[in-house]
Amino acid sequence: MKTITKIILHRLLTLISSTWRIRVFGECDDIPAVFAFWHGEMLPIWKFFSRKLDKKYAVVSLSKDGQVLAELLEKWNYSLIRGSSSKNSKDVLERATELSKNASIFITPDGPRGPTRKFKNGAAIIAYRSEAPLYLVRAFVSGKFVFKRSWDKFILPLPFSRIRIVISEKQYIPKELSREEVAEKIVQIEKTINSIS
Repeated sequence: MKTITKIILHRLLTLISSTWRIRVFGECDDIPAVFAFWHGEMLPIWKFFSRKLDKKYAVVSLSKDGQVLAELLEKWNYSLIRGSSSKNSKDVLERATELSKNASIFITPDGPRGPTRKFKNGAAIIAYRSEAPLYLVRAFVSGKFVFKRSWDKFILPLPFSRIRIVISEKQYIPKELSREEVAEKIVQIEKTINSIS
């Protein structure tokens, strides 16, 4: 994407997002933490947390789309960890685990390619290794445009949309769990995030 196009897109998204009417349900009172949310719902969640928390890192893929998102998130006060489950996954996990001791980590566990709403291991592993709490976050939008051809059915809230951000109770993945028990916990976490309403 050409630079001028990206500048226009970033400014347009920032302008539109400033009109969103966001209400929050739930609290995140244990910081630093790991925040996980579905790829298709990410835009209003990124926006909500953009002015929250002093130290926060976003895990963003190395794809072209990821580059566009990365530049937007930098403008929205996020530091970046570049990589995904398919590229540089080991480095991403190691860096995010280390950073999560003093900063909050934001990650889309079904990104960057899906399958949609399938909780991959990354967010859970970061929380497990760092012993940080894991919060699951959903966004419910009243007025939206849905990109139906995208794998994640990406949601773009329209100007002045009403948005509910729902934050789960903190989840913990104890260090004493076996590998099999961690896998079972991740299945439970996926059920939990999909049950949020």
